[in-house]
Amino acid sequence: MQKKFNITGTCIPEKHYMVNIDNKLKKMILMIEDGEYFTVNRPRQYGKTTTLYMLSRALKKREDYLVIKLSFEGMGDERYSSEKSFIEGLFIQFKRIFLMDNENQIMQLIAENKEIKTLDELGVFITELVLKSRKKVVLIIDEIDKNSDNQLFLNFLGMLRNKYLLRSEGEDFTFQSVILAGVHDVKNLKLKLRKDEKRKYNSPWNIAVDFNMDMSFSKEEIGTMLQEYSYETGMEVNLEYFSERIHYYTSGYPFLVSRLCKIIDEEILMDNRGTWKEIYLEQALSILLKESNTNFDSLIKNLQNNNDLYNIVYKLIIEGNELSYNSDNPIINLATTYGIFKEMDRKVKIHNRIYEQRIYNYMISKVETSTDIKGYNFRDNFYYLITV
Repeated sequence: MQKKFNITGTCIPEKHYMVNIDNKLKKMILMIEDGEYFTVNRPRQYGKTTTLYMLSRALKKREDYLVIKLSFEGMGDERYSSEKSFIEGLFIQFKRIFLMDNENQIMQLIAENKEIKTLDELGVFITELVLKSRKKVVLIIDEIDKNSDNQLFLNFLGMLRNKYLLRSEGEDFTFQSVILAGVHDVKNLKLKLRKDEKRKYNSPWNIAVDFNMDMSFSKEEIGTMLQEYSYETGMEVNLEYFSERIHYYTSGYPFLVSRLCKIIDEEILMDNRGTWKEIYLEQALSILLKESNTNFDSLIKNLQNNNDLYNIVYKLIIEGNELSYNSDNPIINLATTYGIFKEMDRKVKIHNRIYEQRIYNYMISKVETSTDIKGYNFRDNFYYLITV
């Protein structure tokens, strides 16, 4: 089967051209070996799910690790109606995982504990699971954003936190590491301690260490994907030029990197095989900036849903103002979480040139279609960031 550049779902090495992220995985495995609990919070389509999949594959190759990789995206709302229903949902995923991995002893343990109804009982089950497996058990939970405001889910995290603290004191056995993945940082959740209380910042996940790894693709990493593509297809690709220019426009945003490559390979080249020409990248940029996709839809929606954010971005892009970067500013922090802002030389910058051009086009269009455009002071010196 011919590999493809992938922009939807998990990237699979046997099916897709992929950036080599071995160095990132080594750093994550070191954190796991140290028994760290951490959260991978990055913007949508930033490679979180693929990274966790590759991490799971790497750990499963080792005989001393047992990996439980869950996703809460598919759990229906009814699973959060009670602790018993929530645990039943977890056990369904456990069964699927352990059946695939031929973990018969663990399957027997699940069968023996199928009647557990409370999170306290689930905590005891986790202790038994760790002891019976005789391995370092790693729990990975993807797509946590859907449940981040659910009290039962927060109570579940609180139970894991308590077991982590007891393990540190030598009074319990629990997961070697727990990794949560989503857009938002669970450590910043508002937790309602009692039903009659307003929500307060009192995270059940303050045991997590900071995860500061840069998950964007470097120029060198982009080059590894292009090199794999060139080798497997026989296409001649100027690796230095294309890896540098793709990074220049995308700042390594994983979705944008793969989308540009996919456009060149599948829409521009078509039957014209042989060599990637420099003009192909300019053509791909033109196609990308005009198309509708889920990434751009999310980008514009985030601006539309927050007037304060829209106004700040307008001042940056249209009026050319500068803004100091301060992560304590909730708007700046939120825009960074969504992948719109980044820090550069202590100033707020739009994450990448493609986003800047797309937002510029959108905002100018809004101004042009407004009922009264008098008084708008456009940047006289503004130029198209991407010449297409």
